Amino acid sequence: MRRIDGRPSAAGASCGSFRTGTGAVPHLLADEAGAVLVEVALSFPILIILLLGILSYGSWLMAAHTVQQAANEAARAALAGISSSERQLLADESLRHSIDSATFIDPALVSLSASQSGAFYSVAVSYDAARSRIFAISPVPLPATIIRRTAVVKLGGA
Repeated sequence: MRRIDGRPSAAGASCGSFRTGTGAVPHLLADEAGAVLVEVALSFPILIILLLGILSYGSWLMAAHTVQQAANEAARAALAGISSSERQLLADESLRHSIDSATFIDPALVSLSASQSGAFYSVAVSYDAARSRIFAISPVPLPATIIRRTAVVKLGGA
């Protein structure tokens, strides 16, 4: 059997036939040679986004934990101060030391606020994750763009 262009066709295949069970169309539908490639092409982007999401959330949780630890250390350091200005200075120094040793935290994006209410001293540390390079490329939305954590300590003798 010859095709229209004059070349011989496959044995038993009819070029113009679309009937079920005969011709080239059922043969193509039954061919599974590229099935794995198609499955990988469809599932690979989803897998990559899932993995990047896991990395983004893990990094965000690590940053939130680091900010909380820095607030805790700053509040504990402030206990040694006698005056309010000395407490603020000790809290600032402790925060800078904690944040400088952190790997994923940009010190320029961290801020500290401290206040005293009666016998309690409160230290709040904020980190602007939206401006951080590592969180700017996240393919998934993160829980909060500003990570704010607070630590409160009781002042002795007050």
